[in-house]
Parts: sequence; structure tokens; C-alpha cells
Amino acid sequence: MASTTGPNSTDDTADTTTIDLRDPGDLLAATPHLLGFEPSDSVVLVGHRGEAGTHIGNIVRADLPTPGNEITLATRLVEPLLRTSVAVTVIVVGGRCPDGTGPPADAVVTAVKDVFGKAGLPVQHALWVPTIRAGAPWRCYDDVCCAGYLPDPRSTVLAAVTTHAGLVTHSSRAAMQRQLDPVAQDVLDRRAAMLNRRAVVDALDEPEAIRRGRVAVRRALSRAWKGTLAPSDTEVVELALGLTLPDVRDACLATALPVGSAHAVAAERLWLLLTRHTPAPERAEPATLLAYSAYVRGEGALAGMALSVARAADPGHVLSQLLSQALDHGLPPETLAGLARSSDNGPIWKAPPDDAVLGFRCHEAEDGDSDGP
Repeated sequence: MASTTGPNSTDDTADTTTIDLRDPGDLLAATPHLLGFEPSDSVVLVGHRGEAGTHIGNIVRADLPTPGNEITLATRLVEPLLRTSVAVTVIVVGGRCPDGTGPPADAVVTAVKDVFGKAGLPVQHALWVPTIRAGAPWRCYDDVCCAGYLPDPRSTVLAAVTTHAGLVTHSSRAAMQRQLDPVAQDVLDRRAAMLNRRAVVDALDEPEAIRRGRVAVRRALSRAWKGTLAPSDTEVVELALGLTLPDVRDACLATALPVGSAHAVAAERLWLLLTRHTPAPERAEPATLLAYSAYVRGEGALAGMALSVARAADPGHVLSQLLSQALDHGLPPETLAGLARSSDNGPIWKAPPDDAVLGFRCHEAEDGDSDGP
């Protein structure tokens, strides 16, 4: 199997934690924390990186296909793993394992082995589990003696690390999606009217608008760090206007670094809050910042969801389009970190030290759409 490791200590990372996931049961129990939610009726492909394939790379998840569509699904899932993986582990979640027969959905595993093998990416291991819960039985596809029962996913080292880092593992993909739901429409309409009035004034003095935008973001980030952010209409409008300015928005990208740090988590919470509280088309800005933060720390499912929100709010939003293309092609998160490093605006906010870090990579493929590495 493999281990998952936080990023090495660089300018973009803080301290790291190495977790041993060589035991199949441990890897299966860790899957919800790697994805950010508990998968069900899913095929999860865990990429292995490094010369010996001993570290976890990209992770791809998709719904189990209907019979006859296994090859189509496997073909769609290859590209996000080819760039950084030397082998993969296939995990099937869901279905029943009748007595005297092998695990279910063996056609999916066979299709992945065939398609990935032709692409030069071998399947190292194939596992099945009906659900990721404490005590659930798991089995291997290729070895009848390879079987066991899951430890409690909530009591694993990875669960402790994610909790310490301030990250949430959702009960389902739908639960993760619901956290992006907007606030009441009448609230959004009221703020949209305020934005329309303010936009005319701000357009007359862009330097002052940039200064005011940076101040608003800095104050909001400080309050998010303290856990005291409850935005008013006026604050949402100030932040929304500021984030529409490239000089302000690009400076905010740097808040995602160091990857997984406590101040990056605080910033991500702000972008999530603003994604819910900001009307379209301005909602595209915080949603894109949320997607970028999730992407570089490896939570591809959330990144894909946030980008869908951004594109719906503003179909012509350039940065969200570029990030979507990166997700679709499985571009490594560390490559995307360069967007923040290349910003010339200088730091918009600095939090106190003593940050914690968590790093891994996952990618979600859902109904033909890719949600990120």
C-alpha cells in the first residue's frame, strides 16, 4: 500500500505528519478523510507516487457505472492519474458480497485493469467494502485470503490530523455540496441592489477602491481567524466589490499557502461563507478562491463543486475556467500553488504562527465532470 504525507517543509508548507496506510483496512478507513466525505456506491482510484509507489498521490472518485459502461468510466478516469502516479489501488464501495462468490462490481475492476494497463499504469491492488464504517467487512479481489474488518474511521490517525487541521469530513457528497447553498434569495436581492449602486461610484476611483478592498479583506480575515465573522450586508458588499478587482483577488490567492496551515483554513472558511452570502455574478470571486484553496490542499471534490458555483454565477469568469481545465487534466496541486507565489501584490494578511498542516491529493469525477486532483 502507501503512506500519506503532509507536504515537505518549504515556504508553502508548515510541519508535516506521515501516516502509514500500508494495511488495506487502514487505507479504506482513511478514504473519507482523503476525499473529504464518506463515499457510497463509488469507485475510488488511489494513485501511488514516488519511485517505489509508496506515497499516495491523486485520488479519483466516481459513481459506480451502470452495467456495460465500465470501460467508458475507466477511460474517463485515466488522465487525472497519469501525470503523477506510477500505480493505482482500486476501491469499490457499495454492493453486497454473496457467500461463495467474489466481491461485487468485478467488471469495474476488470475494466480499470485493462484500460489503465494499456496506458502504462498498473493496478497494484483492488479492494471492496460495502460501506466505510467501523467493523465493516472488506475483501480483496485477487486474493481470497486477503480480508478483514475496518477499524473505526473516526479513530484513525488521519482523522485526528484532519480534525486538528480544522478540516471537516462530511457524511456524504451531498452534505459537502449543501455547504455551498446560498442564503435566502431576498437577502441576495438586497445585496445585489447595494452592489449595483456602489459599483458606479467605485468605478470612478479605482485606486481608492483597491485600497478599500484590501482593508475590507484584511479585517474579514482577521475576524475569520478569531471565529467571530458574521457578515452584515455592508461588509458583504465591501468584500464582494474588493474581490472583483484583480489586484485584490490575486493577493487573496496567497492566503491558501502554506498549504493546510491554520491561517489558510481560516481564509478558506471566509471564502466559503462569502460564496453563500454573495449574489451573482460577484459570487464567482469567493467561489473561485474557495476552489483554489481546496485544490492546492488536495480536496478536489470541494474544488470542483466551488468551480461549478463560480461558473454558474459568471459563465465568463476567466480564472474559474482556467482552474476547471487544470482539474479536468489532473494538474498537480503543487503546480497550481505557483499562481499564489507569482502574485506581485504582496501579502494581504498575515496570521499568528503555530500553524498545523495537512496535505494530500484527491480528484472527483462525477457524471462526466471532473472535480479536481
